[in-house]
Amino acid sequence: MSKEYFNIKDNCRKDLLKYLSKAISIIPEIESPLILDVGCGSGVPTLALAENYDGTITAVDFDTKSINRLEEKVKELNLSNRITIINSSLFDLELEENLFDIILAEGFLHVVGFEKGFSKVIKLLKRNRFFIIHDEFRNHNKKTEFIESNNCKILDSFRLDEHVWWNNYYKCLEKEISSQENKYFLELFKSDLYEIELFKQDPSQFNSVYYVIEKY
Repeated sequence: MSKEYFNIKDNCRKDLLKYLSKAISIIPEIESPLILDVGCGSGVPTLALAENYDGTITAVDFDTKSINRLEEKVKELNLSNRITIINSSLFDLELEENLFDIILAEGFLHVVGFEKGFSKVIKLLKRNRFFIIHDEFRNHNKKTEFIESNNCKILDSFRLDEHVWWNNYYKCLEKEISSQENKYFLELFKSDLYEIELFKQDPSQFNSVYYVIEKY
């Protein structure tokens, strides 16, 4: 993937950061926290975490191209001393349990399976510390029951409906893609164009939810 491809996606993705900021605002202040961003992608939320906290961040993702783009951005911003980047599946890593103060999973649990991913990640979080999950809204009640059955308390949750997703992401993405004329470049966005088409066919399927969780 080209740098331009990631720039377009990342710039549109930034319009959703206000909802991550809302989730962060629910967490009590922690001095110099150890943070894990699992499924970090090209790092839009990772860099937002770096702006909100003075601690260190471990950013993990399996996708090499996304990780390479994040590495470029971290170097450009001189954040290499604060952000450690790992190109791996979380399930292949042997991270210390009860290590992190804050863990962020933006879409990660949707990819690997909610219960499987949650059970892996929660072991890495210290007691009385915080886990922010952004996941699809489907099976919301089942997910809340599962969270609360695993020695966790939901401090808050809030929904991002189809209007949020259109106005804060897909609208921008469609505009940026349609402005391109290079056929090879447009081919890079093939899956994104398909996703936008699915959205237009049934916007109600595009709902997500943030959970802000404390482990006890």
